[in-house]
Amino acid sequence: MDDRSGIQPAAQAASDTTPSRAQQWPHVFLPAMCLLLPWAVLLVLSLGVGWQYPSVLPETLNLLPWRMLLTQRQLLLSSLMTSLLLSLTVAVLATLAGLLISRLLRQVRSAIPAFLVFLPWVMSPVVAAVCLYDLFIRLGLAGTLTGVLLAQTLFATSFAAIFFMDLWTHRTDREESLIRTLGGGTLRVWQHVVLPHCRPLLPVCLVQTGLFSWLDYGLVSMIGGGHVSTLTLRLFALIREASIHQAALASLLLTLPSLLAVAFLFLRDRLMAFPLVESPTDATFVKELP
Repeated sequence: MDDRSGIQPAAQAASDTTPSRAQQWPHVFLPAMCLLLPWAVLLVLSLGVGWQYPSVLPETLNLLPWRMLLTQRQLLLSSLMTSLLLSLTVAVLATLAGLLISRLLRQVRSAIPAFLVFLPWVMSPVVAAVCLYDLFIRLGLAGTLTGVLLAQTLFATSFAAIFFMDLWTHRTDREESLIRTLGGGTLRVWQHVVLPHCRPLLPVCLVQTGLFSWLDYGLVSMIGGGHVSTLTLRLFALIREASIHQAALASLLLTLPSLLAVAFLFLRDRLMAFPLVESPTDATFVKELP
């Protein structure tokens, strides 16, 4: 007896219950439009000068705000470079320090070091900046780029250490013991155990700590004291000055790294086609750990 007669109705019923692309596009298009609409409005406002409600477009589309970005009239370019320098430095320092601190916490049985790691992250950055301001004045770091960098790195390191805490498990302990039993040193442990396990987490931690510094306002305003001009400080200054077109441009520049970070994290599996180090779970390394 031919079973194809029973298979075809079942397949036809399954295809009937599966929504077509024409039925799916409103569920994708409408949320995408809602998400991109604010950026579209900011982009339109940054393309010209002169705007009055309820007009949609500026009165003159001459790209003046973008041309002024390359000058120092609005100090946007210098603020952009300062924010970029701070975010990149904080991301690298905080990620490395957080990875080392989380590894040390695994070896410490006391709960006090873990409490100290959580303490900066549970506090408000503004409250912590007020508490640290007197110390930074005594150290001569208040109102300097170095002081802002240290304050942001302190908070970002706390986040990175908490982020990497779940990395160290009994499995990693057994793998490290196996490496040392086979005669490997610290370098081999980092090469075959630490790096393979933390490699998928490193881009996420770098992006998160970098965005924390990029979007920070409280620490920069308190510790910097107005002497360190970042993009967030410049944005609020433009809003107070009612420079709507320059403020729209600054808002676009401020949110652009977030969009790029989301796109990068979404595509990181495709971008990282070739692993940097061999995974400890590969058959060439070890078949199965006890």
